[in-house]
Amino acid sequence: MPSAASWLDALPTDFYDQLAHSLNLHGMAATELLSRPETPVLARLRRQSGLDTSTVQRLNAIGSHAQLLATLRQEPLPLYHVLLLGRLMLETTLAEPVLAYVQRSMSISGEQLQQLLAYCLELSGAFLQQLEEHLPAPTGSASLGLHRLQVEEGFAELLTQLPAAAVPAAHLRLAEPQLQMLRLALLLVHSLPPDADHPFLRAVHALPNLRATALEPLIEHLGRVRVQEPLTLTMPELVQLYQGMQVCGMVFVSDVMSRIGLEDAFPVLSEEETTATETAPVSNRQAVGEMVSGFTHWVQHTFPEAPEIQQARQEILALADTLG
Repeated sequence: MPSAASWLDALPTDFYDQLAHSLNLHGMAATELLSRPETPVLARLRRQSGLDTSTVQRLNAIGSHAQLLATLRQEPLPLYHVLLLGRLMLETTLAEPVLAYVQRSMSISGEQLQQLLAYCLELSGAFLQQLEEHLPAPTGSASLGLHRLQVEEGFAELLTQLPAAAVPAAHLRLAEPQLQMLRLALLLVHSLPPDADHPFLRAVHALPNLRATALEPLIEHLGRVRVQEPLTLTMPELVQLYQGMQVCGMVFVSDVMSRIGLEDAFPVLSEEETTATETAPVSNRQAVGEMVSGFTHWVQHTFPEAPEIQQARQEILALADTLG
């Protein structure tokens, strides 16, 4: 087996430049894993890898070929484990928060993100194999390859303990007005005061799907989506949008909007102005109403037998009764 010095010296001088994006992405994914709530399985993965978040962050600060070589000489196994755990994460949905952050920070499309991910995984796969050919096994393991299998088994056990992923219910591609309207509806519902004396507002906050903590993941989800990019929704998310859009419509056509101070933010034509001008432009209220009606009709037409939608519809009808 070649000495450590010989195989490291044989690395191309631009090796860090090739690996930089992959190392950074794997480091973020490993940090995401190690930041999860502690469980016995995760504790075992920490022991097997010898990693914690501070170690990963330190290794992720490698910024040059010289620093990479120094790390490979002085602490190669921690770097190996960053790549291994990061790779395991990136091959699952657990890495979605990391990938969403990368997409936003780099201002790239979903397709470009997938290309970057594939490139980074290809590099890490080749580099992990190279490291397994040259690095000694951790104490207690016959080989680094067998140790890797133990880590992978532990990670697979971790996945089995996670809640099952929700099945996608709808796949959409939204134009800008549609996407902005969905975002507006959720943000509006999220901002409704919970302690108001209006019966409608109290009833909204009594709906589990529309509580602030329940809405925040979907608000973040929609915030990552770009115009005409594929948007996958689970049935719980579809129910939230179905109810959120209708609550938004009710707010716009009732006195609730003025009570919570939205009249100035969304001015509408007065009755006198509407009467005086036959060709008056469509008001914001009318525009919102049309989009709410269109989305509501689409959901009910597409999922006529879905019990979740039927229940959500009954809850909205009861909510409308509070407006008198």
